[in-house]
Formats: sequence, structure tokens, C-alpha cells
Amino acid sequence: MAISPDNLRQKREIAQEVFLRFTRLYEQDKFALFCFFEGEDVKYYGIRIKTIASPESYHSLDCNGKASVLEVFSILSKRAYYQSVQTAYFIDKDFNPSIKVSLPAEDAQKIYETPCYSIENFYTSIDCFSEILKSEFKLQQFETDFDRCLNLYRQLQAKFHLQIGLFNAYIACCRKNREEMKLSGFKIDKLIRINLENITSNYSLEDLNTKFSPQNILSENEIQQKLSELQAKNPQQSFRGKFEIEFLRKIVVKLIERANKGDQDYFSQKYKITLKIPEDNLLSTFSQYADTPGCLEKYLESFNPHSAAQSRKKDSSFVLLFSPQVYC
Repeated sequence: MAISPDNLRQKREIAQEVFLRFTRLYEQDKFALFCFFEGEDVKYYGIRIKTIASPESYHSLDCNGKASVLEVFSILSKRAYYQSVQTAYFIDKDFNPSIKVSLPAEDAQKIYETPCYSIENFYTSIDCFSEILKSEFKLQQFETDFDRCLNLYRQLQAKFHLQIGLFNAYIACCRKNREEMKLSGFKIDKLIRINLENITSNYSLEDLNTKFSPQNILSENEIQQKLSELQAKNPQQSFRGKFEIEFLRKIVVKLIERANKGDQDYFSQKYKITLKIPEDNLLSTFSQYADTPGCLEKYLESFNPHSAAQSRKKDSSFVLLFSPQVYC
């Protein structure tokens, strides 16, 4: 079904509440950097804001959705009293056209929009997985076990994208048609079976239409065209981030189980890995390993009172933690 006026009204009310919270914080800390997020994204951005932007202080404000972040931006932009305030806005691109299409260039550059579907996609690259193997599994690059795990991840991720592609294209088409889909808390294991040996699916287009009951039933040709578009952009970046990071979590959990057992099919020896991966807090658990694209580094450096060179000199860990990845 289409987005209802009640939902639009609710998003505006949330934006007003966030704006009021901001005004109270601003009166107490006028020289801070005020950061507005869709939700819990500060778990990813927080350490990068501190390290790259290096503000004397910053405050994070949860807007509970992209629409509310943009609404807060609109509210603050219209108030002359707040024109000198340092504000940063962070949104996911999702399956929507870029804000560069819908907003004036001057406004669009004041908002950080992920170059991929969402921040979760920053966690699922080969580079991020490599860092997890090095730091959490204590595997050395170019060792047999490291290479075996990395190649396995590549193969399984490619198979996963083949199996989850139909659902991603379906969601993208529904979003384009302004259909409202309730995906919060939706688990991919309802559709996909993920094992280290293989990845299979158990759903069809008919199943999706039955479950989500869109007003406009999608044709198979429409779905396939959208799927081709998403695949051309690199599925690891263009597919829904929450599905991608759930895939990562399942693979890492299964590899930890095999490593602790010394399963010879995957590891040459037994390892003792104590890493616990809470299902609802993966953004914090793996934040230090996630990619930091160059466009995010550039955006955050624009708030840094010092030059980029001085920032790097001040914090020697910058390059190790936040070497920019190819997204933008």
C-alpha cells in the first residue's frame, strides 16, 4: 500500500521532537558538532566523527528514519538563528534516487548520503572480512587458513547474492511504486538457508506477492530489469544492507564454531576464538573493521578545525583504521 498521510504526519512530528532536543542541547553547548542520524548509525559513525572530524564535543540525535533527518535539515535551514551552528546529517541511500537529484547542490553537499545501500554494506566487503580474520581469528595474511576462509567467503557471498537477488529487486520495485513494506525485524533465514557448504533459497515471486500484498502486482520482467540494474552496480554495495550484514554474521558465527572444533575441512588446526557476536549489536562489534569510503572522510574532514595532514599526524592510527575504500 502507498505511504499514508498518517505516516507522513508522524515523521514530521518526530522531526519536531528532534529539533526541540537539539535546541536544548544547543543552549548548553553552542560550539559542539550536532549530528543527526536515521537511527543507531552512530555505532558506525561515532568513532569516525571523533577521529576524522575531531570536534571538541559532539552530540548525536536519533531521528528514527531518513525522512525525519531530511525534515530536521529543512527546519534548521530555514532558521537564521542557527545558520552558524555546526550540523552534520547522515542518511542511507537505500534503493532511492540520490538526494543529489532531488535537492539543490548546495543543500545536498551538507548531507552525507552513503554511496552504497546503507552503512551495513561497509561491513561486508572483502577488506572488512579480512580484518576480522586477522584480528579476531588471529590468522596471518597469505597463510593457508586465512586464504581458505577468504576464498570461502567470496564464493558464499556470490552464491548468497544469486539467491537473495530476487528479493532485493522486489523490494526496490515496491519502493519505486511507493508501496509500504514492513521489513523491520525480517530475517533472511525465512527465505535463504546459509551454510558453509552451500546456500539455497526456498521462495518465489508468487510467495513474495502473497506475503506483502502490494497494490500493484509486479511482473517478472519488471523484477528482472531491476535485478540487472542492481547487479551491475555490485550486489555487495547495492543490495539491502541489513541482509548483507546478516549474511556476514552467520558466516562468521559458523566459522568460529568450526575453528574452535578444529574442523579439518576449514582449518589446519584448532583455534580458540572467544568472540561473541550479539545479533542486535553487530554495528558496534565490527565497527573498527568496517570500510570508510573516501567521500565520508572528505565530509567529516570539512568539520575538522585543523588540516587533514595535521589530523593524520596527530593520530597515527588514522591510516590503519580508516584507509578509504573505493565506493564514491
